[in-house]
Amino acid sequence: MNLVKYAVLLVGFVLPSISFALAPPLRQIDAFKVITVEGEDMPWLVGLPIEELSLAAMLDGVMEPIPFQIDEYNQGGAVYFDGWHVPMAGTANLMDTTDKLLFLFKDAGERKTKRDQYDGELLAEIITRDRDGVERFVYLVRNSRLRSDEQYVRYSAEIGLVETDFYSLRYNNENHLKWDDFRYNNYVGERPLDSMKLRFDTGILTPMTDTELNNDQMIALPTGEIIGPIRTTTQLDFNMYLFGMSIIELSMQIYHYPKYVMYDVRGVIPVLRRKMLVDPSLTMSLDANQLLGAAIRTATGPKAPGVVDGKIDENEQLMIDTPFEGESNWIWVNSKRNLDVLAFVDYLGDFNEPMGLLLEDDLDRADPPEYFPGQQPNIGYHVQSFPMKGFLGFVVSIFLTDGFEGEGEPEKFSVYARTLPELEIRAM
Repeated sequence: MNLVKYAVLLVGFVLPSISFALAPPLRQIDAFKVITVEGEDMPWLVGLPIEELSLAAMLDGVMEPIPFQIDEYNQGGAVYFDGWHVPMAGTANLMDTTDKLLFLFKDAGERKTKRDQYDGELLAEIITRDRDGVERFVYLVRNSRLRSDEQYVRYSAEIGLVETDFYSLRYNNENHLKWDDFRYNNYVGERPLDSMKLRFDTGILTPMTDTELNNDQMIALPTGEIIGPIRTTTQLDFNMYLFGMSIIELSMQIYHYPKYVMYDVRGVIPVLRRKMLVDPSLTMSLDANQLLGAAIRTATGPKAPGVVDGKIDENEQLMIDTPFEGESNWIWVNSKRNLDVLAFVDYLGDFNEPMGLLLEDDLDRADPPEYFPGQQPNIGYHVQSFPMKGFLGFVVSIFLTDGFEGEGEPEKFSVYARTLPELEIRAM
């Protein structure tokens, strides 16, 4: 009898200690997704000092602080920067409905019990549900002295260097539209991506004066940085120069996440300057370095991939000839050497111009500014026209991963890569 009682007591002690292991590990496509909780979804927090808030989760059976950040936004829907010309949407340093709380999906843990103590006052339970319905939990805390020192994104504004556990990217100090170096940690081979290329083609007053501006004439200089453990945001002043004079000035924000980069470009082209431009178009592309044998697929292209081999094959030509259709515009490049690149473009506001694929597959052709000759491949987007007036805005997202093995065809994982788990927030 005593032995039975001992066994029951032992089970009672052991079960709580192993309950944290019940949730299966997340798929790689899910683990580093950035979960965004809108301030408007936690109205009971509005007005609280942001510095008093933090996150915790059950990790290995113990409540621990996890990395997080809260970003304040401007009235235009972008991250707020002091000194920039767009006002803050809420009140500085206080939680507002427009603020956003960020954390990584992989840091959510098991549900805490009443016996699990933690420093500070628990304000909210954030429940995440993955595609299999598995629940994981994060807790929002006030006045806790505990903070995680984990930095998923590390940034040096002085030298323009971004580092994560997966990639590093160094920008040219005189123009953040030029990449001085790019590395992907698990890639097998030399530097896989040479440069990001922008090309703006337009006539000036007449189509007979065709002019091309590239990264030498399009210059983005940082004016501020917000460095957080989940993402780093850089505010840049983006100018296009013709004959040494700025003809277009735009706002650009670059977001660096652990496994992807986003370029957010917004602005209004003055009507008089827009009238000077005849048939303007813009290309945005990544020039890769010797990705021979890589496979290419696009949202509207053929099911069979194009293959990078120094010449445009039949499938690549079909991709070039088939325009993208609205939001269906993903591009997937599988290097077959532990690096996949998955890209998207999202238009903002009423900006909704036709867009096609830019694809060059050439062993020798030079197209400076670049470090390595050849376009192997040079691939990206061609925005084929600009409105005569009004707002211009788009976001280019570049996902970087070892691969999408086990996630099916790109028609599926291109959607799921940007699908966040279901969220439920409960006040405590």
